[in-house]
Amino acid sequence: MTATPDQPGSPGPTDSDTDGSAADRLRKASHRYRDAARGETLQTAGELVEEGGLGGGLAVLLYIVVGAVLWSLVGWFLDHLLGTRWIVIAGAVFGASAGVYLGYLHMRDALNRSQPPQKTTSETRKSSEPGHRPGA
Repeated sequence: MTATPDQPGSPGPTDSDTDGSAADRLRKASHRYRDAARGETLQTAGELVEEGGLGGGLAVLLYIVVGAVLWSLVGWFLDHLLGTRWIVIAGAVFGASAGVYLGYLHMRDALNRSQPPQKTTSETRKSSEPGHRPGA
């Protein structure tokens, strides 16, 4: 009894296949993998903040925490180097405020792209209305 290519434990396609089926299957699998990866791409923190929701809130929180920790470490190093004790606190405040500002910048960019500019009431009036004079 000989094993067919569909049975487990059977040898795969050989190089003697005239239609190149192994290469075709590999190419098709590669395209399927690439297409699936495109559908499940990771988003940057800025994109998460722009979309809002839980992901955006966690991204802003991450900005604040990482900024505070990073700049606290810089402040701690400078305190250790200079013999002071206040720079670590200034670094934490600076890092947290920089994280808030970074989140604000991402949200502002998203709002500017998503909303058309609003016209004021003076801009919505038609200048061709009879009896309407600007400044009168």
